[in-house]
Amino acid sequence: MNKTDVRTLQQYLRENGTYSGKLDGIRGPRTRAAVGATLEAHADTLPEDAGTWSDRRRTVVCLQLACRERKIEVGPLDGLWGPQTEYAADVLATIHRTGKPPVPWRDQTPLDVNPNGWPREAELRQVLGSPTRKPPMVVVPCPWKLALAWDLNTCPTGIGCHERVADSLARVLDRVYDHYGPERLMELGLHRYGGCYNKRRKRGGTAWSTHAWGIAIDWDPAHNKLKWGRDRAHLAGAEYDTWWQIWEEEGWVSLGRTRNFDWMHVQAAKP
Repeated sequence: MNKTDVRTLQQYLRENGTYSGKLDGIRGPRTRAAVGATLEAHADTLPEDAGTWSDRRRTVVCLQLACRERKIEVGPLDGLWGPQTEYAADVLATIHRTGKPPVPWRDQTPLDVNPNGWPREAELRQVLGSPTRKPPMVVVPCPWKLALAWDLNTCPTGIGCHERVADSLARVLDRVYDHYGPERLMELGLHRYGGCYNKRRKRGGTAWSTHAWGIAIDWDPAHNKLKWGRDRAHLAGAEYDTWWQIWEEEGWVSLGRTRNFDWMHVQAAKP
């Protein structure tokens, strides 16, 4: 549960007349008091031991109540922050922001947009030069703490990538951080960084990998192996929907979402 989720809850509490403070995303005294008043009013719908829960768990169950009142499927009122509660909170935030629930984009094909003009893979040598020469590199700082997937004690502060994709990557990382927050990113394994620039050919193929130009990134490779499909790859789970949407809105391509293999991989090039 991050600041965005707390702000969503504060807006609900304000609309219900129990909160008059700022929408600052902080679980301060006013927010806790409003949560307490709301839970007391709904005591008959809560588990019997809800009064013994921690402040955080009581905050979560209050947000679950808010979602249920909007008829958003949120699961049991248990005060536990899982994928279903996180998704329901995102839906409620969208309703607050736009007045209507989000379009069920998961049922649609991946976004096919290219706002940054990424080249197609067949054009990479012509556009970006030879893959055997190291490209012009920029290190993009990462807002959350990374750890090398194969050595979790090594923590790079940024991602070295081709200068052409650096601004787009920075926007993606900032939006991901704002949405998930550091704790949730670690829970999801999105701190396990699998590398960007690597002068090599595609594994299992003869063509040069997009990694050779520094325009592809791997995430949590141990749980998203090359040949794994939706039935096994972690990054195919519903809790990563917003993660992929943010990348796709910048034109980056997930091989998992488009071809159902190599779910670790996302690239700034069209297949």
